[in-house]
Parts: sequence; C-alpha cells; structure tokens
Amino acid sequence: MKFFPVSVPFAVLAVVGVFGATGGRADEAAEPSAVPHDLPGLEHVLHAAGRVFSGSEPLGKEGFATLQRLGFRTVVSVDGAGPALDLAHRYGLRYVHIPIGYGGVSRQAGRSLARVAADCPGKIYVHCHHGQHRGPAAAAIVCRAAGDLDASGAVDLLQRAGTSADYAGLWRDVANYRSPAPGETLPKLVEHAQVASFAAAMAVVDRYYDNVKLVAAAEWMRPAAHPDLEPVQTVLLLRESLREAGRLKPAFAVETDFPAWLRQSESVAADIETSLRNGDHATAGREFARLKHTCSQCHAKYRN
Repeated sequence: MKFFPVSVPFAVLAVVGVFGATGGRADEAAEPSAVPHDLPGLEHVLHAAGRVFSGSEPLGKEGFATLQRLGFRTVVSVDGAGPALDLAHRYGLRYVHIPIGYGGVSRQAGRSLARVAADCPGKIYVHCHHGQHRGPAAAAIVCRAAGDLDASGAVDLLQRAGTSADYAGLWRDVANYRSPAPGETLPKLVEHAQVASFAAAMAVVDRYYDNVKLVAAAEWMRPAAHPDLEPVQTVLLLRESLREAGRLKPAFAVETDFPAWLRQSESVAADIETSLRNGDHATAGREFARLKHTCSQCHAKYRN
C-alpha cells in the first residue's frame, strides 16, 4: 500500500484526486489519504471511510475555502467552542454541532452522529479542535453507523489518526458503539448546540480534580476503591478540562487574574502528567501541592 508523505503539496494532492474535488466518490481516495495530511487551513486531515473525513477546526477563510474546493457539503464539529457559522455559510457548507468531551462519547452524542450518517448527503468533514482525538472518534462512529467500518476498522482509524491511548473513554466508546435500532427516533441536528455554562465546565474540572486527589492519596497508583482511575489518564483529563474551561472565557474574568490562574493550573497539571510518565512520583507530589495552592486561592476569590 502506497502512502503520500505529509509534505506532499496541496496542488499534487488535487492532481492525483486524493479528495475527489471534482465530485468523485470520497472512497476512491481511501489509499492515498489513509494517513493524516495538512492542507491549507486544515490540519491532520484523514480519510475515515466512505465519504467521511476528519481533521482540525477549519482555520479562517482558508480552511473553509479548502473544504468547498474539495467538494465537502457538511461540516460536523464535536468541539465545545461554537462553530464559525458565517464562514461556513459563505462557502456553502452546512454545519452540525455535536460537542463531546475527552472522557468518551455519550449515548446521546452517538445517536446524533448516527443521524449525521443517515441525513447528511455528500462528503462529511468531522472536526474537533486539533483533529487528533475527539474528531477521529466521532468520525469513526459516523462510519460505524453508516456501515462503512466495523469495530476493528474503527479502532484502526484511531490508530491512524494518532489518537492518544490515554483517552481511554474515546477508544472504549468507539469499539463498543452500537447503532440505534431501526425506526428509533434520533436527535435533531443543530448548527450550534447549547454548550454547558462556564459553571458546568468548572464542575467537570472539580470532578476530575477530586479524582486526581484520590490517585495522589494512593501514592500515584490506582486507588483500591477506584481501580478505573489510571493515574496518567486521570491527570490528563483534568488538564484537558482546565483547557476547555479556559476557552469559554467567562465575562467576569475580563481584566482579572482568573485567566492567568486557570492557565497556571493547566500548566501545573501538565507537569504532573509529565512527572508520572517519567515515573517521578516525588515531583508529581510537589507539583500537586502547587496545584492545590492555585486552586485554593482561585476558589477563595471567585467561588467561595
């Protein structure tokens, strides 16, 4: 099987018909696009199966112009941030918004993705923020619902996308996905979903923080009472939840020290994660003490 290197220019990709820009079938491009490529305004673009592709959030006009030029008709965002609807409409693209988290794909989100497979004609581009984890997982589920991938093929898609094994919930839900029953009423597809409030996002942060406390108390091992809490994965989910909360930009945080404290907490969580990956539990413990201090000062000023 022949793969094109990531450095192949866009013009060459267009000539060889990687994406069927003239309206050809997307599955004609399965082999050359079986590894991620960067295109103008798009990163980590990957052919999932059939007519479904995954990748990063389109970057401004350039990204949407590329999608239009390549013949896409529907863009599906599974990111928490609101879609750029004006740009999508300007380039003749339909947007569908189905936010999912790093912890896995809920049953409701899976049913919505099944409706994408059933109701969205033509080529479909599924994206998260960077295009490596949530986007490929959602694309795999669309393909499973469409009958283009089985469980093994869906897991292979995550491997090709470079989805981190630390996002165990994404791998679990892709492998275990079950299509809705025939005739089952599926959720309505919307352009901009009602995204959780900042307070709800911080509640998620608190839940993951509590899990990290349990792991820390177990000396950075799986707690006996919670064997599902793998230390690195637990800290990683906390870090991602802090980053996602920071992207919501709450109104009260303008011209305050809150955004800086949130970024600092994310950075410290990343240091804990690195320490655990290196087997350095002593440093992880010291960094966790820093994290507790940052969280405490933030709570004292903005929550308590």
